[in-house]
Parts: sequence; structure tokens; C-alpha cells
Amino acid sequence: MDPFLQRRQTESVLQMLIYDMRPLSMVDSAGFQQMIAQFNPDYILPSRTHFTHLMEQKYSTMFLKVKEILKEVSSSLTLTCDVWTSRATEAYLGVSCHFITKDWQMKTLNLPTLPLEERHTAANIMLWMEEVIEKFDILPSKIKAIVHDNGSNMVAAARLLEEKHGWFSVRCAGHTLQLIVNSTLKEPSINKATGAARNLVEHFRRSELANSKLKKQQQMNTAEHKLIQDVNTRWNSTYYMMERLLEQRWPVTATLSDPEVTPRGKHYCDLKPEQWVLLEELVQGLGPFECATIFLSGQEYATASCLPQLVKGLQRSIQQTQFETSAGKAFRAIAGKGISERLENLNTVSAERDNPLVLAAAINPRFRKMKFISPEDGTRVQSTIEVLAIIEAKAETGIHDDPELQLKRRGNVSGGKSALDNLLQSDTDSRSEEEEETQ
Repeated sequence: MDPFLQRRQTESVLQMLIYDMRPLSMVDSAGFQQMIAQFNPDYILPSRTHFTHLMEQKYSTMFLKVKEILKEVSSSLTLTCDVWTSRATEAYLGVSCHFITKDWQMKTLNLPTLPLEERHTAANIMLWMEEVIEKFDILPSKIKAIVHDNGSNMVAAARLLEEKHGWFSVRCAGHTLQLIVNSTLKEPSINKATGAARNLVEHFRRSELANSKLKKQQQMNTAEHKLIQDVNTRWNSTYYMMERLLEQRWPVTATLSDPEVTPRGKHYCDLKPEQWVLLEELVQGLGPFECATIFLSGQEYATASCLPQLVKGLQRSIQQTQFETSAGKAFRAIAGKGISERLENLNTVSAERDNPLVLAAAINPRFRKMKFISPEDGTRVQSTIEVLAIIEAKAETGIHDDPELQLKRRGNVSGGKSALDNLLQSDTDSRSEEEEETQ
């Protein structure tokens, strides 16, 4: 076979292993070798050792490329870190880097995934993070923030890094929403209802007879959708389970009433009427949280500037949702308390220390009037932004002048539909075009 074609096909196999995250042992499997031989009998599949060597070379090349990319970045950087455990119960630290390119494109680079053999203390995590930026030649002063989960060791490590390097600590909003919703699902009545729903779904998934009967019932003007089983680590899977179960309520109930499916004297799996009512309220109450979670999971747009308004939107949705059952009212109380305790600080404004999330929201045209904070705080934030803008302009043009003096010359500015639109109500929603032009 031509050496050039041999190298190209070997490179294709290597790329497949990398992109699909397949183990290198795959090239030794008989089935894979037979498939490759069928595609091209003339191609000689290299050994696992050869692919290991090629992958190491690929890593070295990409490592140098990433360092070069980071070296040319003129904007500030943000790091995201997470300590996680593999299925083999091996601990790792994953770190990624985010920045804006010169043509205003968001970029994310995955930095190392470090195996952790020592205790995951705050001091150790701080040292590991410093080792990462040193390995990639990143200056600490170039990093503005670090995003992390709500684990006590991660929070403490972020605090140490903030004290030492001035990195702003940002708790992952998606993880925070997970904790808030999990606390509501632990309420006894809610937990009992979701547990009953889980058992009902599991009954249909295990019983071939019940599942076949359900398909026949679905033909009666109901979408032929499978029931969804939730998982413990994802609260929104419980939301999807309840939503699908409500969609299939009457086919499910009709199937369970069939004597062949539920013989007399056997345990009746259907939910109680009050539990069906509660599921409807929970789906209605959890809808905004699911919408917020999907929005925060986006990778091609910035979400930090939307967090202050998102918090207000969640608080508003909780208060406006109608709950008739006592368990539903408990959901509202627990969720409202969780938002206040875990997310309320996102909207705080202090004279001693800037809040980057509020500043980001203030320069987002959609929220520039900052209705999520008081008018007094809004005036203070706008003044801070103007000072920062003047400092930045001075640095670019070389003009030397007092930012406060320039503000006095210009005069201070006065403080002020989809499910996602309801959460992120823009500042123009309640103003006329004439008022907007005046402002």
C-alpha cells in the first residue's frame, strides 16, 4: 500500500479514538480489525503501542498549540475547575479556560485533567490550580475569575486564590440550581409522590405485558412516547419523568385497570388522585428552573450578565405560580428560601468591592437599567462602569485625565415571549419607545 495512504488512514483511526474517546485497546479487538480489513484489505493496522506513541505526539503538538493560543490572547481569562471521580473511583481535577478573541468570538480550551492522589483540601486544590497556569505559562494577573461548584473545599480554595491573586470566585449557577431543586424534592410529601411516580415508571419498564398494553392505549389520540426513568444525579430528569407521566396519564391509568396487567389482589401501581395533582403543580413550578438550567448550559453565548436578572425571574415565577396543595406551597417556600440564601448575593452591590456579575449585567443592553437592584445601587454601578470605561479609553489613547473629573464634565446618568423571555424580562418591557429615546 502507498505509504501516504497508509499514514492517512492511520491518522483517521487515531482521530476516531480521540474524538470518540475510545480506549487504545480497541485497535487490538478482533471485530475492529475485521472491519478495517473489510474496508481496505491492503491497509495494515498498526499495533496498540504504535497508536500510543502517535497519541503522545498528538498531545505534545496540541499542548504547544494551546500555549501559543493563550499567549496571543489579549483579553482576560476565566477558569472553570471541577474535581470529579471516574467509574473506577479515581479522582481527577479538570480545568478549562474561557476567553474572547479579537473578533469577539467566545472560545473554550480544555486544559489538563490531573489525577489526584492526595487529599482534596482547599490548600492542595489551590496549589494544583497554580501548577496548571504555570504549566501553560498563564500569568495570574491575566485571570479575572474562577468558576467552581458549591463544595466546601472548592469554595475555600477559590477564596484562597481570590486573596492571593484577586481572582473573583463564581459559584456554578447550574450546580446551585441543582441544590435548590434537590432541597424541594426532599420534602416528605413531594418525595413520596416522586417516589411513587418512579415506581410506576419502573413497573412499565420491567413488565413487557404492561408496556405492550400501554402502546395499544397510546393509539387512542395520545402521542406514542416512552415513559422516562429519572436518575439521582440530575434533577431535571425527574422533571422530564413527571412531565412525560402526566402526558401519558390516561393511557397509563387505562393500562393499569386491565386485569391482565394488574390482577385482583395484587399491588395497585397507579398514583393517588392527590399525587397526580401534585405532579401537575411540580411540573409547573419546576418549569422555570428547567428553562434556566437549559439556558445556563449554553456554550456559545455568555450567561454571567444574565444571572442577576435570572435570579429575579425565578423569584417572580415562584411567587406567581398557583399552588393549591400543601406540598405545592411547601415547594414554593423551600424554593424561595433556597434562591434567597444561595443566589441573592449575585445582586449585591458594595462600595468596598465591585460585583463583576452586576457590572456584566449593566453593560448588557438588555438589562442596562438594572431593574434587579435599587435605583441607588444602579446609579453607583453606572458610575463605576463609566470610570472603568474612561480608564480603559485613557489606556488605549494615552490621554491622561482624572476619571472623576471627566464624569463631572459629562454628568452622571440617572438610575434608571417564551419561557426564557419571562425569566429574562428586558428593561424595555414596561417602557414606551418615547421614554426609551428620552433615556
